[in-house]
Order: sequence, then C-alpha cells, then structure tokens
Amino acid sequence: MNITTLDTENQAAALAFLRSSPYRNALPLSNVGQLRAHCDVLVAAQGGRVVGVMSFYRDLPILNLTFAARQREVAVALLHELAERQPRFRSEPFYALLPAQRYAWLSQYVAVQESEIEFQMVVEPEVLRVPASPVARRLGEADLPAMSALAEAAGLSVWHDGTLALGPAFGCFVADRLVSMAATHFATPEIVEIGHIATHPEFRQRGYASACTAALASAAFALAPRVFLMVLEHNLPALTTYQRLGFRSMERFHLTRFAPYS
Repeated sequence: MNITTLDTENQAAALAFLRSSPYRNALPLSNVGQLRAHCDVLVAAQGGRVVGVMSFYRDLPILNLTFAARQREVAVALLHELAERQPRFRSEPFYALLPAQRYAWLSQYVAVQESEIEFQMVVEPEVLRVPASPVARRLGEADLPAMSALAEAAGLSVWHDGTLALGPAFGCFVADRLVSMAATHFATPEIVEIGHIATHPEFRQRGYASACTAALASAAFALAPRVFLMVLEHNLPALTTYQRLGFRSMERFHLTRFAPYS
C-alpha cells in the first residue's frame, strides 16, 4: 500500500473513490474539495487504485479526523501515517464523526473516551416544506457582524466569519434585528451540509430556525443534488422540527472522542 499526500495528480482519483457514497463520505469529500486549503489529506492506493482517504481539518479548535476506506487495515495504515506526520495525535485526544462501520474499525485500535450518536438527516426537493411565515432572507457580507453576535448569543461552538465564502446563509429579522440564521458548513458539487443553525434565546420556539433552514435547503439545491444536516440523537425538539420540514434520517454517525493514538 502506498500512502501519499493529496496533490493534483491523485485528487481526481480520490474524488472518484469518495463519490461512490456521497452521503456517507460527505465530510471527506468536502476536505478533498472545497475545504482543501484548510486540511491535511492523505490518500492510500493499492495496485494503482485509491482505497482510502483520511484528512485532518486544521481550523477546528479541537484535534479531529475523518476518513473513508475500503478495509479496516487501510484505515489503520492511514491513521498510523497521519500520526507520524501530526505527532499531536499521539499526545492529545482527538475527535471524529464517523458512520458505524468506521467507528467500529477505529475503536478496535484506539480507546474511546466518550461517544454520542448524531443523525444525518437528508431532504429531497420534492418533500421540502418551506413555511409561509416567518420569512427568511439571504444574508450577505453586511450581515456578518450581526451573524457573529448571534452565534455568540446562541452558543455556537464552531462559528467563523468566513462562513459566507462557503455557501449561502439565510436569516430572520425582528425590527431589523437578526434573531435566527442557518448557514452552510460546506458546498461541494456532490453535497451541501447545512449548519450554524441558531436562534437568539429570546426568540426561540417561534418558527424562525425552521424558516431559515428551509430557505437555505431550497437554495442549496441550486448548488448540489444532495442536502443534509446533523442532529444529536437526544435533541428531540430539533429532530421533530426537521422532520416537519421534510428531512429524514439517513444514517447514524458516532461523534467520538478517542484517546491519543499509540
């Protein structure tokens, strides 16, 4: 097996490998594509064919990885190589959001410190329900200060002011005050992830987040044929809300903190 850094020569083959399962491979797809400049990406090849991709997102405040692999042995080889190149994986806990099989592979080799389930919820244009009111409008650069203030008030943990460069965002206003928003985590030609969904604590339970999420999903279908968002299993109010908009659960992912790799 040959493991190399992603470059212009192997990027097309890596994308082709990941596109075989665009929902399950959504995060690796974004790191090989739109978010490439922010990631370290390793590609495993065997017999001239890509058999695995693993990436580390440098901009997150926590150590993290994501991967796709044909076999457990490929995943382990990629993790070993990543730890050689990024020694923090040997000294610090790291996080990963993984579908069940990949979680099982990794948990055989690295101790799990904590884990919880997130549902990948997807929607199709034919079943998306956009509420008639309240009305959400598209947000622009002039709205960034208000978006950052809302993110802080709502307690968003991974907000950054470069979000608008990744895809559309929509917000609801009350008396010219931004009270709710939904933005894009990433937008590749294959798939879009909705995120940064937030409502000011004083304006919750009034349908604002639903309006923003539905408006963003509708706009996202102009960018890619697939749209999804992630919801923690225990967040029953959010699950119910998204189901009412037409979202359905596609797959269970494990949001896991692993011990340092040794």
